[in-house]
Amino acid sequence: MIRKHRLVLGAAFAMLAFLSGCSATPDKIVLLPDPDGKVGAVIVRSGTEQQLINKAYAGVDVAKGGAMQKTTDSQASVQARYGELLAARPPRPETFTINFLFDSATQLAPESIATVTKLKADLATWPAPHLVVVGHTDLAGSQAFNDRLSMRRAQTVAAFLIKEGIPVQQIETAGRGKREPLVRTADGIANPVNRRVVITIQ
Repeated sequence: MIRKHRLVLGAAFAMLAFLSGCSATPDKIVLLPDPDGKVGAVIVRSGTEQQLINKAYAGVDVAKGGAMQKTTDSQASVQARYGELLAARPPRPETFTINFLFDSATQLAPESIATVTKLKADLATWPAPHLVVVGHTDLAGSQAFNDRLSMRRAQTVAAFLIKEGIPVQQIETAGRGKREPLVRTADGIANPVNRRVVITIQ
């Protein structure tokens, strides 16, 4: 039998498996909190049995015959036992929002300078990042105009990322125009919060 240890991240339900050759040990599932401390829930099924785990570092051992037993670990014990596995996890996706001035595809809103600084710092430590860059506009102007403007905003950010050393093939760009406002307004209203590019690093 292969020994399996699964660490499940709470709200995201991202599952990681560690496999090692060992014969008599049960499968083990441990629920981890998200980085912000939130904990989701996981139902573990084996044959006709099932167990719900919904507390941080709670777990279930599943024996070779299918019998299940709940367990409780601590952050320290999980780190001591699975530290190498935890360190090998890829970084969790991060999202950054950069705002633009009215009708501009190149001029950033002043409050976005700090966001750009943090984005650069994160990119410097991110192994082989893949970036999705999506441009948006407010609801002023026609759909066709805003489609072009949102794409140009995304392209402006993509050019910056390439300058920062991100290979072009690792960047996806898209423009949503005024279809997905962050703040819903009547058509024709110019709202600065909606003039943005959203960058997701994954």
